[in-house]
Amino acid sequence: MLSKRKWVLALLFVFVFFIVAYLEENNTLSTNYTTTLLEPQKPTEVYKKVMAWVDQSDKKIKVSAPVTNPPLIEYKSIQPFGEGVILAVEQSQDLYASENGLIIFTGYKKNTSKTMSVLYDTGETATFGFVAEFHQLPYTSVSPGDIFATVENELLYIQVEKDGKNLEMSELVDWLAATYE
Repeated sequence: MLSKRKWVLALLFVFVFFIVAYLEENNTLSTNYTTTLLEPQKPTEVYKKVMAWVDQSDKKIKVSAPVTNPPLIEYKSIQPFGEGVILAVEQSQDLYASENGLIIFTGYKKNTSKTMSVLYDTGETATFGFVAEFHQLPYTSVSPGDIFATVENELLYIQVEKDGKNLEMSELVDWLAATYE
């Protein structure tokens, strides 16, 4: 069955070629396809034209856009809680890494339930509590933009330790804004 289709397509191609040749001889068509295809002295020219026709849909267009990091979390309010802060979030969101780092803890804590800590290459340790789902295992490295957890609750606990001390609420707001601009 397949060979019948090949023969039909071949005959159709030959028929179309003869019609185009006839129309070019009568100056009805202003193209020179038949002369180009019938000149055996220039096979490279034929190859170039066929490849140009075949590859015309594969043209690549270079596009550039500014590279932006997704925000860590979108929140509507912030309150101090223990050694960190509680963020009120409106909907389920993914948590992204801001820098290269290593996940050093995933588990449950008494005050923050499901919790994850990330040690960034900058020396900061960020702890996220009330997390709904972990996307990375402990001792896994993360790169900027990698998703490491999901928040589905209305609250998210964040604590950032820098140079051996915990950041205050105002410093945490600045850390969130500076890290993800």
